[in-house]
Amino acid sequence: MAIRKWIKNHWGKFGKTKVAFFDVGGTLVFSDLSHLDLLHQALVIVGYKVAREEVLAANDMARRAVARRRRRHASHMDTGHASRMWLDNLAEALNLDLQGKDLEQELAMAIRQIESSGPEQVDPDAPAILTALLDRGIRLGVISNWTADLPRYLEQRGLAMYFEAIVASEAVGTAKPHREIFLKGLAAMGCSPRDAVHVGDDYWADVVGAREIGMRAILIDRDGEDPHADCPTIAHLRNVEDLV
Repeated sequence: MAIRKWIKNHWGKFGKTKVAFFDVGGTLVFSDLSHLDLLHQALVIVGYKVAREEVLAANDMARRAVARRRRRHASHMDTGHASRMWLDNLAEALNLDLQGKDLEQELAMAIRQIESSGPEQVDPDAPAILTALLDRGIRLGVISNWTADLPRYLEQRGLAMYFEAIVASEAVGTAKPHREIFLKGLAAMGCSPRDAVHVGDDYWADVVGAREIGMRAILIDRDGEDPHADCPTIAHLRNVEDLV
């Protein structure tokens, strides 16, 4: 009901969906790790001895700080600023010596290490939902924070054939939530932001990043650990078809 209410109030402000972009890790392909577990394990790989409960508390505090700031200064706070503020607050709460860009890069490498070595599986709904969208005339693309071998990775999992454009952060030199990677995807598909939707599992990277340039966004939250009232949220990939 909440999703339908949100759509009634907001979704109609956009044009018809012509292109649907998907994130990969946590969206098309996922493991049993939640966002919190992924963040915790990444911090451990970077070298910090922190408990999961500490990371949970720090993450909640950082998210609340960003939310407060956004409410007061929404017009002066872009996606990059919000992402950096979350990371700065997280680092302060956990008393980390790494900060800013250095911490962002170390965490990104650690997360990719976890995702590439862990027991990942293609979402069982993926083939059916991607086929259904193509049958409706919706073109498909990928925008993901990933290494340059992403096309091969997707091909090995039987997913590459569905997508006209596959944009990986390492290959283009920019990562979500920064606007440049979304613009690369749109340019590759010859599509305006108004006619596109992006589906991903990370609120700041996928939802806020996409909306920053005028795209619609859908958050997939399988574990119900990342609730956000300002965007449509789904628990299963198959629910994407109900929203585009």
